[in-house]
Amino acid sequence: MRDDMRQRLRELGVVKGVRELVTLSPQRRLAIEDLVPGHFHTTSRGQCFVAETTYPPDHRHGALSLSTFLDLPAEVLARVAQDGRLASADRRRVCFLDTETTGLSGGTGTMAFVVGLGFFADDGFHLRQHFLRDPGDEPAMVEALAELVPQFEALVSFNGRAFDLPILENRFILARTRPLAAGMPHLDLLPPARRLWHLHLSSCALNALEPAVLGVSREQDDVPSGIIPYLYRDYLRTGDAREMKRVLYHNGIDILSMVTLAARLCRAFADPWSEGVDESHARLSGAEFLALGHWYAAEGRLAEAERAYRAALETDLTPDLRANGLRTLGATFKRAGRWSRACACWQQLALEEQGDVLAHVELAKYFEWHVGDLLLAAGWTRAALAQVEQWPPGLRHDTLLTELHHRLARLERKVGI
Repeated sequence: MRDDMRQRLRELGVVKGVRELVTLSPQRRLAIEDLVPGHFHTTSRGQCFVAETTYPPDHRHGALSLSTFLDLPAEVLARVAQDGRLASADRRRVCFLDTETTGLSGGTGTMAFVVGLGFFADDGFHLRQHFLRDPGDEPAMVEALAELVPQFEALVSFNGRAFDLPILENRFILARTRPLAAGMPHLDLLPPARRLWHLHLSSCALNALEPAVLGVSREQDDVPSGIIPYLYRDYLRTGDAREMKRVLYHNGIDILSMVTLAARLCRAFADPWSEGVDESHARLSGAEFLALGHWYAAEGRLAEAERAYRAALETDLTPDLRANGLRTLGATFKRAGRWSRACACWQQLALEEQGDVLAHVELAKYFEWHVGDLLLAAGWTRAALAQVEQWPPGLRHDTLLTELHHRLARLERKVGI
C-alpha cells in the first residue's frame, strides 16, 4: 500500500490490527467542549461541564409550542399528578428533569453521567445539561445540582419516580449531600400517559409517544437509549466525545418532549371536548376517549366519564374496545340507577359481543328485579346458558354454568313452569 494511502486511512481512523489503535493521532479525539456550546461550572469540589441551549418561548416541538405548558391551569397539573401541592406551583418555576446513566437497571453502582434540566425564564426555555467528562467530576456536578434544583417549586419527569430520582438520590447520599428534590412536588408523566394511551398504543415509552401523540420526529443525530451506557464507556476509554454529542441531543429531545407531553396530557384531561378545533388541538381517538372515561370514573367523575364513553362509542372503535365501552357505560348507568339506559347498553352488547354473557346476565337481573318480567328474565338466562355450554371445560365454565342453572330453576319455579 502506498504511503500516502496508508496515511489517509490512518487519518480516517482505519488501522490494521488493534496494536495500532494506541498510535491514533490525538487530533482525532474531540472534547465535549469543542462540540457543543457550554461552560465549565466551578464549585468547591471542582468543575463539571454544562451544555446550554435556549429556545424561544414559541419554539414548536412537534404540534405544540413549548409555551403551551405555561397556559395550563395549575390545578390541572395537580389533578393529573395526583399531588395537590402542584395547584399552588408557578409553571415558570417547574423543572423538567432527565438523566442518562451508566446502566439501565439502576442500583448503587449506576451513575448519572448526564443530568439534563429544562426550565422557563424571561428569555425562553433553558436547557442545561450537566455532563461528567470524567467520573471524578461527580462531586462537582452533585454540588451544582444541589445549588440549582431547590430554586424550583416542582419537578416533571418521565418515569423519574422509579428511575432517575432514585439513582440521583443514591449518588447524593454517597456524596454526603441532602437528596435532590426531597419532598418536592413531582409530576411523573409515565403513569398518566399510560392511563390515557394504553388502549391506543402498544407502547407508552416516550419514543413511542413522540410520533404518535406529539408529532415529533427525531433526527439522525439521535441514538437509541439502550446503547447509551456503552457509548459512555467507549468515551471514557477513548476520550473522543463525538458520540456524547448525540447522547446530549437525545437527552435534550427527551426534555423538550416532556414539556409538550405535559401540555398535551393536561389539556386532554381538562377539556377533551375542545380537542380537534385546530392543528394544535388534535381530536382524541375513540381509544383515547375510552381510556379517559376510565380515568374519570376512577376519580368518581361519573358525568364526565359517561360523556367520554359516549364520545368513544361514536367513533370507529375495534370490536374489543367497543365491547369495553358498552360494558363500562352500562356499568356507569347501573351505578347511577339509570336502568333503562343501562338496559340499552346491555342489549347492544348482547347483540354485538358473542364471546361473553355479562350482558345476558345483567339483562336477566334487570327484567327479574326491576321490571318484574320473569319470562324475559328466563329467556335471557337461557340465552346465556346456550353460550356458556359451548365454552371449553374449566373452572369459569363450571362455576357460571352452575349459577345460570340455579337462576333458571328459580325463575321457572316463580313462573310455575
